[in-house]
Amino acid sequence: MASYEPEAPYAIRQFEIDVLIPIHVFGLDLSFTTSAQAMVTTVILVGGYLLYAIQKRARVPGRLQSSVEVVYKFVANTVVKTAGPEAKGAIPFVFCLFVFILFGSLFGLTPVKFTFTSHLIVTMALSLLVFAYTNTLAVRRQGAGFFRFFLPAGTPGYMAPLLVVIEVISYLFRPITLGVRIFANILAGHIMIKLFADFCVMLTEALGAAGLGISIMPILLMAVLYGFEVLIFLVQSYIFILITSLYIRDALHGH
Repeated sequence: MASYEPEAPYAIRQFEIDVLIPIHVFGLDLSFTTSAQAMVTTVILVGGYLLYAIQKRARVPGRLQSSVEVVYKFVANTVVKTAGPEAKGAIPFVFCLFVFILFGSLFGLTPVKFTFTSHLIVTMALSLLVFAYTNTLAVRRQGAGFFRFFLPAGTPGYMAPLLVVIEVISYLFRPITLGVRIFANILAGHIMIKLFADFCVMLTEALGAAGLGISIMPILLMAVLYGFEVLIFLVQSYIFILITSLYIRDALHGH
């Protein structure tokens, strides 16, 4: 008698990573997966659009060039207002982060059907990249003075050891909080949308035509949730670069 294994709802299965091209090098699994495919697709599509939109660089920009300039100016203003004029050199880095996170998330709502920002390993990798960048910037800008960051000015001598430990722990948690924040919000939104989709399928399977009619309400709610999901992507992408800009400010100016 064949065994029956219940299938997990799509709200959960949507986060499964499938191997597309198995690659094993010296015992390391470097396989090309659906997550990697989504990231490569995002880089190619967004990079191609940016290059095509700015190739002529007209003094009176057209719609494509204007769309890129609006996004770039938005990011540039966020960085400069938060970290100061000295942070202008960081604008390209922050801009790349913003468009990668935003459009990578948006493409997950299309037939691509894979949102890599809903995976903690991806958001943590991005936050660790920010952490490495800001630390490198801090050491280059402040030298050994960077370590004064962990001991606030005016701290009494007897409190110094405790405060240094607290500041170091708090500093090391920066990439964790940055990566978990965006992961948790996008994960929750995706689960909510797909739960309504699963509910529609269950109603149709259980009640037939009547269930299909009842499914209209969950489908309408899904449409509303899709709108909220896009808003969440915009807000979370902005928060990510805003916090990154705060870290850049600390790297350039210290406490």
